[in-house]
Amino acid sequence: MKIDKSGYKFLFFQGNDCGLCQGMKIKTERELKDYGIEIEYVDLEENPKLRGEYSVFSFPTLLLLKNGKEIDRVSGFFEFSRIKRVLNS
Repeated sequence: MKIDKSGYKFLFFQGNDCGLCQGMKIKTERELKDYGIEIEYVDLEENPKLRGEYSVFSFPTLLLLKNGKEIDRVSGFFEFSRIKRVLNS
């Protein structure tokens, strides 16, 4: 995948003891590695203020930011086709 990745960043919100989060973290890394976009992992239990700042009410939640602004969001057990469509458009 060749996209201009400047300004793009993923935020992956997770919980400490969340089995789904661990599985989706592995899947996220595998599915999105070819894009070369930074993925920042945020533990909501250690950073509760970010829950309100980003309006994250469940985890895992993956946000795609461009220049600090949210352009897409998926939560729970998510498919990556939507995120890839956004990145490829």
